[in-house]
Amino acid sequence: MLFRHFFTLTHKILLSLAIIFVVVAIFASPKHSGAVSIQLDNPRSLNAQPNGHLALVPEPAHLPSPPTNETETQGYEIKKGDTLSDIFELKGIPASVLHQVLEADVEYLSLETLKPGKRVTFKYDRNRALKALTLRIDAARTITFARQDDGAFVARKQQSETHWQSAITRGAVNGSFYASAVKSGLSKAEVAEVAQLLKSKIDFRRDLRSGDTFTVITGREMTHDTPTGRQRIEAVSLLRGPKAYNAFLFDDGNYYNATGESVLLAFLRWPTEKRFRISSPFSPDRLHPITGRRSPHNGVDLAAPFGTSIVSTGDGVVSRVGNHPFAGRYIDINHSGTFETRYLHLSKVLVKRGQRIKRGQKIALTGNSGRSTGPHLHFEFHVDGQPVNPLTADIPTAAKVPDIELASFKAQVSKQMVSMQSRISSDLVLAIRSPQSTRTTEKDEERQDIN
Repeated sequence: MLFRHFFTLTHKILLSLAIIFVVVAIFASPKHSGAVSIQLDNPRSLNAQPNGHLALVPEPAHLPSPPTNETETQGYEIKKGDTLSDIFELKGIPASVLHQVLEADVEYLSLETLKPGKRVTFKYDRNRALKALTLRIDAARTITFARQDDGAFVARKQQSETHWQSAITRGAVNGSFYASAVKSGLSKAEVAEVAQLLKSKIDFRRDLRSGDTFTVITGREMTHDTPTGRQRIEAVSLLRGPKAYNAFLFDDGNYYNATGESVLLAFLRWPTEKRFRISSPFSPDRLHPITGRRSPHNGVDLAAPFGTSIVSTGDGVVSRVGNHPFAGRYIDINHSGTFETRYLHLSKVLVKRGQRIKRGQKIALTGNSGRSTGPHLHFEFHVDGQPVNPLTADIPTAAKVPDIELASFKAQVSKQMVSMQSRISSDLVLAIRSPQSTRTTEKDEERQDIN
């Protein structure tokens, strides 16, 4: 009994002390220093008032994020059978925007022929409206159609530095020249160009015999170490027995024999028999008479009446025939790779794609198809892909190399003849600088040292 009583008394004392300690600890806590904890379903700031009360201050209303310049870029690789309208529809771009882009392309017609494997890049603004379209023409060239502040699109071409790399191909005639040249490594297009260069001197079907030999220097355009896809014939020599037939490409883009006489007919300056008034000249910054915007005018407009005959200004091959919503019916003619002529706003086309054309041959009739203020001919002349003024540019209209350049031409021919006559294997590669190139390679410098 005494133990139980002692235990009970001790237990009560300890329990009381514990309770007192807990109470003191609770009231000493900062949370119970007179502050009141308030839980809010929608928390807001609390500000102390002069009367000692706390007032609830509403949070400021949610503000929209500031506008950004974020853009989205999407690429598309062109497939066989694709049309520009199909691609725009696939991308959800309105037909009205396609119309604006085609309007900007009227001076280039770069979107007229979409080649499979080429890449198109679309850039959108934050509202998913088309901001720019870029077409990769080749490894060195792109064209971008960019939207301006007024909503219209403007075309701008960009080009990387390029140079020409040349290779020598040799062969002997065994059967037909065509089959022998293809077997030696020339492409079908290169064989056709060789035949075009020498056709006035030799009949390739009747005059050649088994054992006759040929040597061709071909050039590939390069940007850094990547080919652009552009090629050209730089020199050709065909030995028929003891007699040689030669053609050499000179800086002016024309082909001459070893003495400097043209192997092709020179260009006509005008594509019409009569010289008509120039209603709009060549200009890199023309004020357009319909749109009122400034843009390049890559040709000259001749005020020829409706139905006037148009002739090709040089020998060549029809590379393109089309009907553009702004350029109207048009023809492109390729003249030995370096030169190209273009004829727009036609009423009638008299030739077909792939057809060989003679200088002075009738190819079309003038009209006012496409966007036009009236009947006229828009005529363009391109050198190495760049438009020049067809009525004033330094294009081959003479039958021989000018006397002032003859020494330079003969020096070039001498070096090429040495290369072609050498028995070094046909994989010999030379680096020959194009007149349009802005980059000089180490091998270019070696050639300059020889001079």
